[in-house]
Amino acid sequence: MTTIYLAGPEVFLPDAMPIMAEKRRLARQFGFEPTGPGSDENQTPVKRTSAEIYARNDVAMRQAEICLANITPFRGVSADPGTVYEIGFMIALGKSVFAYTNHPDDYGLRVRSTWYAGQPIDETSGRPRGPDGIAIENHGMADNLMIDGGIEAAGGKVCRAIALPADPARDLTIYFEALQTIASMRG
Repeated sequence: MTTIYLAGPEVFLPDAMPIMAEKRRLARQFGFEPTGPGSDENQTPVKRTSAEIYARNDVAMRQAEICLANITPFRGVSADPGTVYEIGFMIALGKSVFAYTNHPDDYGLRVRSTWYAGQPIDETSGRPRGPDGIAIENHGMADNLMIDGGIEAAGGKVCRAIALPADPARDLTIYFEALQTIASMRG
């Protein structure tokens, strides 16, 4: 059975256990054996040190064949930084990496609408800049070009929602589609 590392910020949600259980169930439905953060199925939550958590995730990433990462914006305009680390690490290990996002807007649009929240954007130089003079990445990608670009360069794919679901932190529609995509690409 192919091992899939499920990366994402769901572990921080107050209802993380049932969400992660459903993600694992769906992964198994496609013939994958899930691992990664929150994969302590049927165990009472145990408080672990940061070093223990890191070590467990490091071992799980090294043993997994595929990574599926949730890059739905978390606590800002971009993906969870731990998830981004896991994506880069898995790519560096030569693993297959895929991602999904429940947010339909590209990164540049989110920076404009959320970070700069309607403030004027300078378009005169050909490169959009916020009122603070900082350039706004404008590549039409789901997140920073290094995230999407790295996944695609390694043969993976980023699956994006067409519309923002009612509960983007918990909706598993695009996650399910990402699993379908991975299963079909693996043949």
